[in-house]
Parts: sequence; C-alpha cells; structure tokens
Amino acid sequence: MKKTLALLICALFVLTAFLACSPKNPENPSDTSSVTKSQQNDTASVTAGPEETAEVGDFEIDEEIAARKSEFNGYTLNILCSENTADWPADDLYREEDSDEALDSAIYTRNVNVKDKYGFDIEVFGSSGPSADTKKAVNSNDTSYDVVVYTAHEMCVDALANMYLDLTQISTINLSKSYWDQKLFDGLNIDGKLFYTTGDISTKAAAGTFICIYNKKVAADYDYEGDVFYDMVYNKQWTLDKLLEIVKTVKYIDDGDSKLGPEDFFPLAIQIEDYLAFFFGAGGHIITRDESGMPMYGLNVAGNKTAEIIDKIYNLTKKDNQSIDAHDYLPYLNEHNSFASSDAFKDNRALFYFTNASNLLGLRDMDSDFGVLPMPMFDEKQDGYSCYVYWSACLFAIPSHMSHRSEFIGFALEAMADESHKVLTPAYYEVTLKTKGQRDPTSQEMFDIACRNRVWDLGYTGSMSLADIGSNFITQIKKGSGTLANFNKSNERRVNKAIDKLLKAYNKS
Repeated sequence: MKKTLALLICALFVLTAFLACSPKNPENPSDTSSVTKSQQNDTASVTAGPEETAEVGDFEIDEEIAARKSEFNGYTLNILCSENTADWPADDLYREEDSDEALDSAIYTRNVNVKDKYGFDIEVFGSSGPSADTKKAVNSNDTSYDVVVYTAHEMCVDALANMYLDLTQISTINLSKSYWDQKLFDGLNIDGKLFYTTGDISTKAAAGTFICIYNKKVAADYDYEGDVFYDMVYNKQWTLDKLLEIVKTVKYIDDGDSKLGPEDFFPLAIQIEDYLAFFFGAGGHIITRDESGMPMYGLNVAGNKTAEIIDKIYNLTKKDNQSIDAHDYLPYLNEHNSFASSDAFKDNRALFYFTNASNLLGLRDMDSDFGVLPMPMFDEKQDGYSCYVYWSACLFAIPSHMSHRSEFIGFALEAMADESHKVLTPAYYEVTLKTKGQRDPTSQEMFDIACRNRVWDLGYTGSMSLADIGSNFITQIKKGSGTLANFNKSNERRVNKAIDKLLKAYNKS
C-alpha cells in the first residue's frame, strides 16, 4: 500500500520567491573567486566567476533524453524509500496534495510538473527497513520497486552484495549534469562504476552538508561586521589559520562559576563529526586513489598533509577552551532535549557553529541573525572549498534485477533531478536559511558553494565496509598528530584488506 510520507518539517514559512542556486563553472566547481546574486526563473539562471560562466544546458535535461518521453507515457515510477525516523527518512519524494508550506508545495509541484511534462506518475512506498526489503526483492525477483532510496552508509555496505545496477551504463541518465552530485562520483565510484547517486533530486545531501554558521550579533560585538566573513570566502582567505586567528581574538569566557561548563562562552560550537568536517574541508582524504584510479588507504600517502591538518584542527578545538563539543555534554542533551553546542550558539554564547545543514532549521526562532559559510580551507593555495556529507543522507539506486525497466527508470530519475533543480532546491535553500522572516541572499550563495563542493570519501561514507576507519579516525584527530604513525600502522593493512574485498565484489557486477 502506498504510504504518504510524513511531513519533512512543520510550520514552514510561505515561500514568496524562489532564489536560484548559484553553481560554479562545471569544469571547475570549486571556483568561488567571484559569485554574483541570481534569481531563479523558468530557465534556471546560474552564476559563476568572471572567467567562465556555467551554461544553462548543464542544468537542463538533454534533449535526446527528453525526446524519449513518448516511450514512457503512462508509466509509473515505483520508489521504495526509508521512513525510519531513527535515521534520516527519505521524506521529500512525495506529497498527496499542495500545501501552504513552502517545501511541501515544492515537492508536490516537482511531481506534478514531471507528470505534465513527461507523462509518468510517481508512487512512493515507505519502509522501516529499506535495506532488508531491497535484498528480499532482489533475491525473490520481486519487481514491485524501480528505485530504492535510503541512507548512504547502508547503501555502501549493500553494494558489496551486488544489489544495484551500475548507473553509468544506463543511457537515459547523464551523470555529468550539474543537478547530479559530481563530487559523489569522484569519491564513491569504483573503477568507473557507480551504483548510487544523489543531487538536486533530494534535499538530504544538502541537509547533510557540513557548514559553518556564524552569529551576526556576536560577530558585531567583536567588530566583525558587514560582509567581512563573506569577503574572506570570496577571496579564498577563509582558512584554518584565519579561523584560529579569529578564535584567539574572541576567546573563551567563564560564566562566573569558575568551572568549565555548557553555560560558558566559547568561540566555537562543534559536534563530534566536525573533526572530520575540518579534515575534509582542508583537503584531507581517508581513502585516496592510486595511479589507475583505484581506492587505497590515504592517510599516510607521501606528500599528503594529514599530520599538518590534524595539528591545525587540534589547535582549534582542543586548546584554551576554544570549543564546546556537544558530545562532551550528552547529559545536557538528555536534560534539555537539545545539544549544548546548538544552545550556546542560539543564546549568543558562541561565534561559530559547525554542523550539518539540517540543524539550520533549529535556528529559525533564534533572536540573533546568522550567516552561513563553507568549511574553511587548509590554506589559500587549496583548489577550493570542500564540505563533507553526513553518512545518513539518502542515495538513489536501481535494484539489480530491474534491468528490463532501466531505460524508463533512468529517464524518470533524470526528469525528477532536472525539475528538482528548478523547484525543490531553491525552496529548500529559501526555507532553511530564513530566520524570523529575515533572509540573507549572500548566505544562499555561501550555502550553494558548500553544496556544490561536497566531499564523499569512502573512508567515511563507506566506513562500515572499510574496517570502521572513519569513526576510528575521529578519535585519532582528537589526540593530535603525535600518535598518527601508530594509528596508520594499526589500520593500513586491515583497511586495504577491506578495499580488496570491495574491489572483488564490484568486479562481479
């Protein structure tokens, strides 16, 4: 039975104008040297740096794919998706009717537009165990579901069981289009094969993108007013060293009880995943590629900056009470039903808050305005900004026994992705970045820089299939680089063994 998925969020503001994404030059998506404001229209206007301008065609479905719509008129795309609220449910795929709530309306409108333009319907089936249900369908040749949508960390494990089709072999999907996440292919493909993807088709990767949020009131209190932080980003001066310089100026302030605690003032508000967010943001990689493009253990590759990056993160987060880590105050969470880091930021007791974008919704009622920035770079020589994605973000895959419908399924996903870029993504940006009715257009550009420069590293996203290296590495970062050699000695062999197992599984596909 079709299940109408639960509402993504409650009491959203009415969307009065869709602002466009501001994607960069697709040949160099990290280029953020000069970003201009743009407004979404029917042809999806885009912005880029002064040297090159992204073509509208990079965000429009290919004409030869769109021309095949007559083949699939009257078809129905059946989607099995996660409704498990203990993780991240895929609750942005379907709405039964239009709504005054902006994001719900965008979901409904996206699906109506797809129906009107391309002639197929969308049916969504919720599951509390989509991984198990997918395995059951594949093993029993049950063709009830064309597409499955659930968390990245589960899909990376399931790929070892050859449960999905290789998306690169489906002619009706153009994975080079900018509405598909280009960095996901870079990070998660194995020997050119890719079994899952996402992009504008869903809000979940955007929600899972790690960003920096700054409190404008606190910033003004310390004479960081106007567009000073935005200018740092535009000028590629937003680096770990610059952040540390600011943090040392702001400094920790005791609340008067002479005890370190969650009621004090901290320059940085963080959570445990931020150690990886800083690492990936600085260009680090847990899994890298050899000369042939195959994955390999990357934390001790000659010439990398793992130790230097770790030291910078350690100096930021573990010295002079410069940060409040929500995971150091879990009793606070139990008592207040909110993270200590989030409350510190909302209550003007932190300048910067590093978290995934899903937590922006919890800031909508804060009294002070906020701005959004990408994660800081290692230094000004880095190619561009990098923002990693929480592993519970949902990915899309086609079950391996559905090859007989793969041309239609690819066509349908392509149409949904194209329409989502025009309707869903602008609505998500608008709703997520509003606070008390205020809107900061530059924050939308900053958020788009983060989303268009996401990082997908097998060492994190696929950690559960690679000896849990991602979780272990967080612990290592918190210790500093002094014990890094021992960490590499303990982990390199078993991670590379897990990679060999992964490669053998992919070779069978």
